Amino acid sequence: MNIYDSLKKLWKELGINGQVKNYSSRRLWVIETNSGEPIARWLESGFKTPKNSDVDGFKRFDGISVAGHPNWWKIYDFSTAEVFDARHDLKVSVISKTAVDENHFGSPLYKQESWGTPIKLVVDVRREKKRIVAYCVTNVGWIEFDQALQMTCQHEIDNARPVFPLSGRPYIRTRRDKELSNNLVIKGIERT
Repeated sequence: MNIYDSLKKLWKELGINGQVKNYSSRRLWVIETNSGEPIARWLESGFKTPKNSDVDGFKRFDGISVAGHPNWWKIYDFSTAEVFDARHDLKVSVISKTAVDENHFGSPLYKQESWGTPIKLVVDVRREKKRIVAYCVTNVGWIEFDQALQMTCQHEIDNARPVFPLSGRPYIRTRRDKELSNNLVIKGIERT
């Protein structure tokens, strides 16, 4: 057994699956293999694949290339592929992906049905004396810090990460990216 097969067995035991988050404005095909036979389903804009499903690949619904490849992009069990708009193309943020041909997954059953769960994002914060006390989360509304931290730790909020410093209170930050306007430190309504 090679190293990849050993790691794949460990990922399966730990329940780590490949996932796709569609932040783009385009519909995607995603392929999952939980049931043994590969099944391709639609992943709409603003949705992510369910946590308990093992997604192995994605491609554009309209057949146009993604990053110069018109067929499936294969992702691995430890990967979460995040797909974004990039003018007329799509941009993919993922640890590892491989361009594969159309027949790589065999003959998948193409189900023409929407699939997945809505992406949840922190879109605003409320402050009291510079400290964040509440978070506005899409599809949820305003929630207090404890609930936001719990949802973040359970990977229910997609643009937030928990931070547990050696000293001091835990806090929530946005995921690292080049966009400054989405950072929690500059968002929010000052309340006195």
